[in-house]
Amino acid sequence: MSLRDWPSVFAVLFGLLAGMPLIRFLTVQLGASPEVARKSVHVMMGLLCAAFPWIFDGPVPVWVLAAMATVPLTVLRLVPKWKAGIGAALHGVGRPSYGEVLFAPSVALVFQLAAGRALLHVIPIGILTIADAAGALAGTKWGKRRYGCGDGWKTIEGSLVFLVAAFFCVSMPLIILGGYYWLNATWIALILAILAMMAEGLADRGFDNLIIPLGAFFVLNRMLPLDHAALLARSIALIAMLTLVLGTSKWSTLNGGALLGAALLGYGCAILADFRFALPLIAVFVCHIITTRKNRLLGVFDHRLDAILAHAISCLPWVILVERGIISHQSGLAGVSFAIASLLGIMDMATKWWLHDRPSTLAHSMTKGWVLGALPGLVWLWPEMSELLVPFLIALIGSACVILIFRKVRPQVYHHPTRLWLIKGITALLSSIPALLIKS
Repeated sequence: MSLRDWPSVFAVLFGLLAGMPLIRFLTVQLGASPEVARKSVHVMMGLLCAAFPWIFDGPVPVWVLAAMATVPLTVLRLVPKWKAGIGAALHGVGRPSYGEVLFAPSVALVFQLAAGRALLHVIPIGILTIADAAGALAGTKWGKRRYGCGDGWKTIEGSLVFLVAAFFCVSMPLIILGGYYWLNATWIALILAILAMMAEGLADRGFDNLIIPLGAFFVLNRMLPLDHAALLARSIALIAMLTLVLGTSKWSTLNGGALLGAALLGYGCAILADFRFALPLIAVFVCHIITTRKNRLLGVFDHRLDAILAHAISCLPWVILVERGIISHQSGLAGVSFAIASLLGIMDMATKWWLHDRPSTLAHSMTKGWVLGALPGLVWLWPEMSELLVPFLIALIGSACVILIFRKVRPQVYHHPTRLWLIKGITALLSSIPALLIKS
């Protein structure tokens, strides 16, 4: 970091800090709501941060700026007098939010990852700034139809406005700054806007300030080199996944945020690896819908994002290993299939226990897990069946063990749902380790 960077750092810092009392004054004078005040600060900060590629040559000044901005914001949060004064523009909303503390580090991380490529910085920050603010304000003013998200609620109207705003935040820079053909820019913008909307819909307490820009960066970086046909295929896959999940939502005990998380997980597995990796997850979702309808569980359960977290823990490590080229597709697909078999078996046993039905036998849970959960993935490995046999038998034994262990452990952690789902995901992942024996 050179001496000539310091004036720029202090100028940006002054602009950010001076803007908060100014917005506080204006919102009081205009009688604006606390949400409008908070999002006005959000937009002001974001627009200034979006200009960083034209202000700074390297990431060090941005990280220094992030540290200098985050410390005062943290102090504003911790000191009650200041929090109610100049910090009221950020903290005037009743619900807890850590967005302002996460904002600056997220911007700095995206700037560093972009490595001077302006589009990869401007677009994620634009979505975070403009689309997020537009969606929040629209949801506050016009939102009528709500869906659960974490400990709170979001609205369908707000999410749709976010989607439209995000689409233009992506397409306009691609066409104007990047010179991309309008059709390619449209498909990229559609995919990224839908994914960002889903991420925003499942994040609460301000964590969308971290999830949205980083997720948008990685997705955009992956999509920019693709041709029209590949982008079209990804658009169709995303819309199909979202349609499946939302179209059956009226029969699901998953809340809105969890449904969006389910669609995001399935699409992520299909895109990072290939479509076969999403099939066991789709099979579990279909089993969930059938079980819910058969046992009339609507209104009885309220499954939140931690239910999806269990599936992510059991599957994503395999998908990431495949995407990074560390293991083969055959090994990764077997790993996902083995993990889902164990997870579905555990879920079957837990459902029977909750219903006070006759206890689900180990044979029943194993059959359901391996036939309905694993088979949609394993059927693609038929040509490698001879190499798959030993790992399959070991995984089968491991699956039986984790189901029996969970049967013993469940009564002790029944009243801690998040811990319960974490145990399910971790044990299912551990039972799938034999898939590493597959080398082809």
